[in-house]
Amino acid sequence: MRKVYSKITVLVLSITLGITVAAVFSFRTDANVAIEKTNPPAKKTLEMVFVLDTTGSMGGLIEGAKQRIWGIVNGVMAGKDKANVKIGLVAYRDNGDEYVTQVLPVTDDLDKVYTTLMNYQAEGGGDTPENVRRALADGVHKAGWSKKSKNTSKILFLIGDAPPHNDYEQEPDVLVTTAKAVSQNMIVNTIQCGNLAGTKEIWQQIAQRGEGKYFAIAQDGGVQSISTPYDKKLSELGTKIGATYVAYGGGAGKDGVAYRLKKMEAQATVEVTVAADAPTEAQADRAVNKALNSRAYAGDLIQDIENGNLKLSDVKTEDLPDDLKKVPPADREKEVQKRIADRKQIRAEILELSKKRDAYIKAERAKMGKQDGFDSAVENALREQMRRSGTK
Repeated sequence: MRKVYSKITVLVLSITLGITVAAVFSFRTDANVAIEKTNPPAKKTLEMVFVLDTTGSMGGLIEGAKQRIWGIVNGVMAGKDKANVKIGLVAYRDNGDEYVTQVLPVTDDLDKVYTTLMNYQAEGGGDTPENVRRALADGVHKAGWSKKSKNTSKILFLIGDAPPHNDYEQEPDVLVTTAKAVSQNMIVNTIQCGNLAGTKEIWQQIAQRGEGKYFAIAQDGGVQSISTPYDKKLSELGTKIGATYVAYGGGAGKDGVAYRLKKMEAQATVEVTVAADAPTEAQADRAVNKALNSRAYAGDLIQDIENGNLKLSDVKTEDLPDDLKKVPPADREKEVQKRIADRKQIRAEILELSKKRDAYIKAERAKMGKQDGFDSAVENALREQMRRSGTK
């Protein structure tokens, strides 16, 4: 009888223990789910800085960059992790030119990046070496990289066709600067345009020291832009989605009105500049970016409310645009939600059309064979380096 009781006791204890463990496990799992819902994982970010030679011989590369920069960004944003993208630019020439460097710190205002790139003209230079020392130093130290490293890839591309002026001893050595970049969790890549003697060796050393890649491409950048039957319509949809921009803020009185007008004028200027000067392919890529990018427009009321960063009830009446002020307060939320729905519809049209465009481009590229241009070099590096640094 003792043996029977003993077996029953063991069985009861086992069942009780199992239920307890299951309950604890269930509690922990539910708690983890609740925590994850309350604190979703931080979105991953790519910070990318282009240190770009803008002397006279670099015209082809600069024009190629204008054509393909949106496509490169879209490839990252459409990836598995839907990473945010911030870009910085360092244009450089040489001592005695119009400028030695011009720095645009990293920003997620990609229209600002693009309009800055649009303004670059290939001029100056004339002698072989350039002030690469200053350019790379400014790219590492003045480009506004974030201090955080978690969930952030920091990738720099040095692009040029001439070696550094090693007689500029007042400027830091490029390999010393590169080592400093690596110590700050940056990866440094080099892209050599053309085959000027003396460039390959130092470009390779920089890439090796920077734990990045070295690429050799054609002097003209090697970008092969592909026109498609869908570009014009995508460009039109991009303009249409831009028209839904709503500036807000600035406080009461004339200053508030002036603030909103300034924002609206700045956005309108971007739209006109891109429509007038950007290649049609770039306009199409920009439209796709506006559909993919949750931070497509800086200072946009509709975007901030849709992203959950702002509630309409928290915006003072004097900070609203005039057309929303005229809507009765009880109906404003409904009006904003209608505008969000309209924007989502345009996005859906863009994304549907972009699928057809992507298929067309893929087929055309297959006919062309292997690509060795600026865009393919950047995309090649990003695929491996974002994975390595944990953002893909």
